[in-house]
Amino acid sequence: MSLARFLVCRFVLALFCCPVLGYKLRSNLSQSDFQPAREELGVLWQHCAVEGSECPCSGLVRFGEGDRWVAAHAEGKLMCNVPSFQEDPAFHRRKECWCAAGQGQTARASAAIVTLSRHPPDLNTWIRYHLHYAGVEHIFIKSEDSPETAELIRQLPTEDQAKVTLWESEASLLGVSSDSRPRDDYTTLQARQTAVMARAKQACEEMHMDWLIHIDDDELLYTPQHRNIGDLLAGVPTAFLQAYLPNVEAVYKSAEVQSCFLQTNKVNVNRYKFQSYANGKSAVRVGAKEVRPAGPHLWRDGLNQELPSIHMDQEPFGPPIVVVHYESCPFSRWQDKFWELGNTSPEKVSQIPFPFYRTSISKMQICRSNSGKDSRELEMLGCDQASLMHFWGQWKTEANPSLTLEDLMPIHIPWEKIA
Repeated sequence: MSLARFLVCRFVLALFCCPVLGYKLRSNLSQSDFQPAREELGVLWQHCAVEGSECPCSGLVRFGEGDRWVAAHAEGKLMCNVPSFQEDPAFHRRKECWCAAGQGQTARASAAIVTLSRHPPDLNTWIRYHLHYAGVEHIFIKSEDSPETAELIRQLPTEDQAKVTLWESEASLLGVSSDSRPRDDYTTLQARQTAVMARAKQACEEMHMDWLIHIDDDELLYTPQHRNIGDLLAGVPTAFLQAYLPNVEAVYKSAEVQSCFLQTNKVNVNRYKFQSYANGKSAVRVGAKEVRPAGPHLWRDGLNQELPSIHMDQEPFGPPIVVVHYESCPFSRWQDKFWELGNTSPEKVSQIPFPFYRTSISKMQICRSNSGKDSRELEMLGCDQASLMHFWGQWKTEANPSLTLEDLMPIHIPWEKIA
């Protein structure tokens, strides 16, 4: 008998002579019942079922595959399938279920966010979501040319007002030309963002906050497992001073969408098909000394070197926190935004890395310069309302021909429960 055949026979014999070993091996081949537990920022997850079988669990269950997951609560058991979760997080993929078996830490970190805001689309919803659902403890807003922002904050409940710091621009950014176009462009906007990030970090130090995150007023911090932001950041090992948060892009049902936050339930997770940036944002540990913003997306040390950083997209189940970008929504905001960016020179436009941005700026420059023409001429230029909405929809909605079902992932935010 050859050595190979001898070893095969020994292996087969072991399966029958050792029931435990045989059972475990056969189970791994079929339903993966013996996968080890995985720890994700303070919570221990135990594999409980493959798709189509029953998950025994009392508590939170995650359903998905790879880095694409949704969650639901189970009362003793739950079928591991799409109907139980009402959403398919990973189209055309074999999915599985994991049960939250225990929490390894109970501490909660305090997190603040900062934004540079001009004519925000829905600031009231943005504030309520982050304070009442996401677990953010303080918000810093630098408002530009938006006097309505101060009035909106004055109308917030008293306890919410205490958690919002508003800084208003000392001077208007609007120009003196006939169209009152802002005296800024794509590059100067980023410079103002980094300035307000640095100011917010100093304020956070005085308030003894733990973490600071810069996002825009058209972005939400979203946790697929609906965990508190502070709980998740408390699980980041102390050696890391920065946490990179990947971004995804909201995909709208149609060009008629008005309430972008409330009416969106899908995101594009394929960064190669994003219409805007794809390098995420970051959370910085406030206690880190001599760090400064290196643009709106990350922080560096005093020597402009990388901070010790954790990449959230490399966690066992993919990113536990993502930045959902509701970019250029609704349609009217897209019109205003790219009109405001109209002072960007052709040379700078050519250097913008996003085709959607380049095309939108060029489109609005053409339409503005021909705004006095009659309706037929505007239609020929693609500058009538219907043509512009079609243009926008081909980039930003489910009508985008480049998007496939594999690119999309559902998101669920219980807006009806957010006060």
